[in-house]
Amino acid sequence: SGLEKIILLLRAKTGHDFSEYKKNTLYRRIERRMSIHQIDRIMSYVRFLQENSQEADLLFRELLIGVTSFFRDPAAWEHLQKNALPLLLKACPPNGTLRAWSLGCSTGEEAYSLAIAFKETAAQLAPESGIKLRVFATDLDKDAIDKARHGLYPSGIAADVSAERLDRFFVQDGPDYRIGKEIREMITFATQNVIMDSPFTRLDIIICRNLLIYLTPELQQRILALFHYSLNPDGIL
Repeated sequence: SGLEKIILLLRAKTGHDFSEYKKNTLYRRIERRMSIHQIDRIMSYVRFLQENSQEADLLFRELLIGVTSFFRDPAAWEHLQKNALPLLLKACPPNGTLRAWSLGCSTGEEAYSLAIAFKETAAQLAPESGIKLRVFATDLDKDAIDKARHGLYPSGIAADVSAERLDRFFVQDGPDYRIGKEIREMITFATQNVIMDSPFTRLDIIICRNLLIYLTPELQQRILALFHYSLNPDGIL
């Protein structure tokens, strides 16, 4: 089919396999590119892809769905700070290090949110413990990872980040906000293909809120099994 041919072309061009993404998601993104070029048949778009190598790169970026923001779904973060993080802090020895993986981190907001939430909780519950958090944040999208590393965000994040947090964890940079050094140094950003690359292990926290909805149930199950393998026995998903 046209869709299968597009998946094969993308795999040949980018090295990444979208065959286990949900078909409806793929069709919507492909149709958007077809509309831009005023192409109305999928086989015509297949020929267009074959004849225009740049289009494969543009479609690849279109399929990397970066939906994220700071402290998205505030109730979930409140639950994390009130219930989950205190348990991890209590079980961690003094001067120990907790390990976290933010998977599908896009432009970094969720990884930074986790670091901030940890800092706040540790300062309140275990200020003298010396416990640290190390966050590994990964995404398939190299451009998104590069932006995450820079840690520079527009002033509009004030809609999601309280004035107290902006003052404590960010530095004003012209009209924008830059993540403070204390938070930035807690996080290692890297490009990663969770299906093909080796996972992180011995983890205390895994956050994956942007990815699974776009994958087939079969691939979801494989990734959840991977999370089970990667997490410590009392780790939090």
